[in-house]
Amino acid sequence: MKSYIEKTNHCGTVPLSIPDTNPLLAALQALLNPSTVDEHLVCAGADAIDALGDGPRTFLLHVRFNEDIPKIEDLARYLWEQCFFYALPRRRQLALAKEAEKDPSAMLRVAKAARDAFITFNAKNPSRASEVAEVLAYCVVQHYLEASQVVAKMGLKTSSNMPVHGLDGVHAKYENGALTIYFLEAKLAKSANGGAKDYAESASNFLSNRSQYLREYQIVSELGNLDALDEPERQLALDHFDILGKPKLHRRERYIGVICYSEKKYEDKLAVTDGAIDVHEKNFTTIYAAKHDHHRAAAFKHLKSCGATPRKCMVFYIAVPDVNALRESFYQEMGVPFPAGMEDYDVPDEDGDADVDEIEAVVTAGLEEVSN
Repeated sequence: MKSYIEKTNHCGTVPLSIPDTNPLLAALQALLNPSTVDEHLVCAGADAIDALGDGPRTFLLHVRFNEDIPKIEDLARYLWEQCFFYALPRRRQLALAKEAEKDPSAMLRVAKAARDAFITFNAKNPSRASEVAEVLAYCVVQHYLEASQVVAKMGLKTSSNMPVHGLDGVHAKYENGALTIYFLEAKLAKSANGGAKDYAESASNFLSNRSQYLREYQIVSELGNLDALDEPERQLALDHFDILGKPKLHRRERYIGVICYSEKKYEDKLAVTDGAIDVHEKNFTTIYAAKHDHHRAAAFKHLKSCGATPRKCMVFYIAVPDVNALRESFYQEMGVPFPAGMEDYDVPDEDGDADVDEIEAVVTAGLEEVSN
């Protein structure tokens, strides 16, 4: 199987002419799950993979429209359906799928297994509220970065023997002669800036905690999805995650923030007419795309202030009309009561949207100082 150095353009990929035949590439691609998330999300803007500048690479996504109405319920249903892949370890996925081939009634056990993971998670961790963002993060990184999930963190977080803290996801892809490990942080927020600040703080805490950093590699090696691979690819993959025992193997690390937030611009609606039905979606895409530089600058500011390296970071902003409505729809699709005490979800946002207007000037000044 061949891979190519890729250049990203509006969340699509354009292959160049440098083939890569490392067997690890094909092995990790085999762990990719089916994905049609682009049927529910629109990409309004994306930085090219080789873009110059100090980063972070920034993507703007938003929910698709049914004429003038954002399709929140459709997105929630899709995310729930993807929980089979997100929440269950690879070996269990394969076992349940095999059972369902022999006996279609086993599909009821498939749905129950995914549902039980979330019920157990919320029972053990009542203060956690970002699980829908974690599923979003899984879908986005798998689809737009084509990076396979190498450990089902939800399955670990429901175990009484595992700590709740830690990353929201770990994905990987072999590209350009090295294994790229994607460390995921998923955030729900009432504003893009608040979510960016929260993500930057989480990334900084992870980078400054050596024991947690090593533990993530250990979890992938001992409890991850790599065991579903055949030999010798399985051992090759394990070697690449053995950063202490195999230090000479080529690896790069990227810190991904998936920020699902409530976007006020959904209120700027066009009048409903009998003209082109996609005019409302295209109008919002245009309005949202104009925020690309602004949102990148916000992420840059917070990452720099926390001591992170923006060029090693990527941020996916996902704009929805109301994060609380998305969460409620997600639980409705799951078929379980909304967790008590989580009717309203607000992330503290000390730097409101108003003072983000100063960010671009601050960033520009900082870049000029560095270049002098």
